[in-house]
Amino acid sequence: MIKELSYSAYVLPVRDGKVALLKYGENGYGPIGGRLDDGEDSKAALRRELTEELGAVASGLVDNVVEIPVPYAFRHPTPERAQKRGAYAEEHHFFIVHISDDMELTFCEDRPEDISIVWMPATELLSQQITPFDDMREFYTSHILPNLDCRFSMSLRPEYYEMLVSGEKDIELRLYDEKRRKMNNGDIVLIYNASNRSDYIQAKITRLHIAKSFAELNTKISMPRTGFASLGALMSAISKFYDAEMESKYGIVGIELKVIEQN
Repeated sequence: MIKELSYSAYVLPVRDGKVALLKYGENGYGPIGGRLDDGEDSKAALRRELTEELGAVASGLVDNVVEIPVPYAFRHPTPERAQKRGAYAEEHHFFIVHISDDMELTFCEDRPEDISIVWMPATELLSQQITPFDDMREFYTSHILPNLDCRFSMSLRPEYYEMLVSGEKDIELRLYDEKRRKMNNGDIVLIYNASNRSDYIQAKITRLHIAKSFAELNTKISMPRTGFASLGALMSAISKFYDAEMESKYGIVGIELKVIEQN
């Protein structure tokens, strides 16, 4: 049975202005990743695909990916192509990840075709030889190339997203967990509206306000900068998302942001 819509997850590793792609012998190029299995979300599928294609070490890249909030979606032009792909339309969800200079990527899956990892300047994604489809090149132009410098991505509820865009708030509160401990001043963050993922901005981290608890953070910053009038208003709003155990385990970080670009 042909599905109406299938989903895929792909990652573009980035290093020194270059991106890594798969080269399929003489049959062209493509991003690393593949289709979601039933019951998988994008990151679970990406972790599986990375493990299959690049080995177990590469699966850890998923922990550091930047999500591109807008998918590349298209319908297959012919019934024959839809039959082959198992769906009338596809939705590709893209991620980027910055990798260190000493990390090697090697294709290791046992496949009958000759497949290898190639690094190329990011602008080569717009080459017809690399990306033969006009609409996919437009997608790369609009949503991939402008965001290659982003190191992190975050989703905000609409009201807080609008406050950040308008300048009513400039500090976003998060647990100071493993992911946030990798943040540094100057890093670029891709922030999108949770209710309208095509609405996103880039912001630069200007300062990290680190504290053991929300109460301690309240002594370091002006709470209205977070979008809450007071500590009490904050605790009332976030009680359904954070508990005392999580707060104690990780601590809290106020991520001070400066909006630098809006989609």
